[in-house]
Amino acid sequence: MPRGTRTPSDVFRSVMEKARQRLLLESADAADFNHNGIRGDERAASLCEFFRERLPDRFGVEKGEAIDYRDTRTGQLDIVIYDRARCAPIRTGNENLLLPCEALYCIIEVKTTVTQNELNTSYSAAGKVRALRPFKKPFIAARQEGVSANADEDRCLYVVFGYTSNLKNDDKWAKKEYGRLVSAGRSAGVTPDCVDRLFILDRGIINPQKVAAKWEAGNADSIFLECYLHIVNFIGRESERRKPVDWQIYGPRSAKGWKTL
Repeated sequence: MPRGTRTPSDVFRSVMEKARQRLLLESADAADFNHNGIRGDERAASLCEFFRERLPDRFGVEKGEAIDYRDTRTGQLDIVIYDRARCAPIRTGNENLLLPCEALYCIIEVKTTVTQNELNTSYSAAGKVRALRPFKKPFIAARQEGVSANADEDRCLYVVFGYTSNLKNDDKWAKKEYGRLVSAGRSAGVTPDCVDRLFILDRGIINPQKVAAKWEAGNADSIFLECYLHIVNFIGRESERRKPVDWQIYGPRSAKGWKTL
């Protein structure tokens, strides 16, 4: 084998393909429910369980909302991946948690069918995430052209994961889908890069920041695998450089007037 040639692990790909097939089966089962919200919840729960089974124990994978020290909130998010080894949620309910944004690494919004209305909803939510102030500073957009990370700049990966799109699946699909992303961002008053990736399982992948896409008709296993790898690699990198949560900023100011006894 020539030097530098990389061959993928057949075992790894096989395991991931079985996981994708299980996800599709559970998605089909969710169709038995008549209510759109219930179907969406079931599909999000399936993807949530997929990541929960595969991420190290230090990472929590739940449904809920994030908050910053100013009480700015995101509203409910389908899937939040956070660092539970460094930071417990502010509150844990029966089905949702309230999370300090400093512990937040990734958000995944799950869409049965990607439409313009669904993208509008996603960008509105993504704008609320970008408005948070972890460590009293904003989350930043993805770095480009090999720019190195600064120690005091944090990112939160925002992913939209769709099973299909209501656009016609032809060679113009990706360009039209990107146009809808731009429109959704404009409607929400945010830039397109507030969403880091759009994965559509039966179509392909769009990177709004780079205005680039890739699609592989009939090769959904490759799309699903790339989605998984992109998320876990990002979490691995970001968690190594994230500072511990400073709970002091959430509490009242310390009392003044300390005196030596």
